[in-house]
Amino acid sequence: MLTTDPITSPPTTPPNQLSASPEVPSFAFDPNDPWTATFQRGLQSAGLQGKKAYEVGIGTGINAIFLLTECEAEDVSGSDLDPRLIELAESNVHSMAPEFSHRFNPVRGAVSLIDTDEAHSVVRDADVVIASLPQVGEPGDSRIAAIREALQVPLPNGAEDVADDHIAHYYPWIEFDQYPFNSVGLGLNEALLTRVRKHAPQAEVVMNFGCRIGSEIIFDCFKANGFQPEKLSSQIVEQHSGTDISFFIALEKTLQGTGLDQDFRCRFYADKDATKSLSACEAQELVKQNPNASLFHEVCVIRGTPTP
Repeated sequence: MLTTDPITSPPTTPPNQLSASPEVPSFAFDPNDPWTATFQRGLQSAGLQGKKAYEVGIGTGINAIFLLTECEAEDVSGSDLDPRLIELAESNVHSMAPEFSHRFNPVRGAVSLIDTDEAHSVVRDADVVIASLPQVGEPGDSRIAAIREALQVPLPNGAEDVADDHIAHYYPWIEFDQYPFNSVGLGLNEALLTRVRKHAPQAEVVMNFGCRIGSEIIFDCFKANGFQPEKLSSQIVEQHSGTDISFFIALEKTLQGTGLDQDFRCRFYADKDATKSLSACEAQELVKQNPNASLFHEVCVIRGTPTP
């Protein structure tokens, strides 16, 4: 059984100030969301006082405000793939933490990871890079679709529909196939680790993960890319009902009969106390038998310290 902390709301960001509205998209980070709460507990324990932080995927600015007000970061920079969100984040920092707004430095435009000249320049001075990135390939990805078809893994109805929160759950899997850990859904995260090592080799990373593939493999990804990993916080959360798990089922079935299937098994749970462990295939069978059944998995925050 996993030991987890209770979910607590961030002290500096009242929920009603960032509720969904035309200015605050519903898919952006919510301070009451367990992913956000777990992430912020990890950030609070990361010792960020007086440090320069860069957030990849700034969203509404929830974490930027938290880093400035609660973690006492010296300054916070950030960017987002959706260029509208950096404008929203800046507005929220100015309205909710005006005394800290001069220490927030937005990197504008559509920035994938840190792949612009301006982002390279800013992240070069960062002491820590933080991120919470998708770990599931797009359901419509041609290669994933071919694997699913070969393994006869069904895709749930509606999984290919592109909703407002699509990029928060999925990433273009085939575009990151040059990264070894892309095979387990960590391609986007591994790409960021390699970029941080290149452009800010002394910077730490603090990243939020869904541990459906197990935290040991995520630790291996950190080590393979030059970081010593350390788990800062952990929480058992309910599986988002809109997230396709056929990706994880395909991972398990790919290894069946190879001798490696005993070493790799996805980690879902049938209860919030994490006492009833399920593989992805078992999780699928549970939902097949009871479409209203809830699934749970671990979310954790991992700090990576650069190794020599």
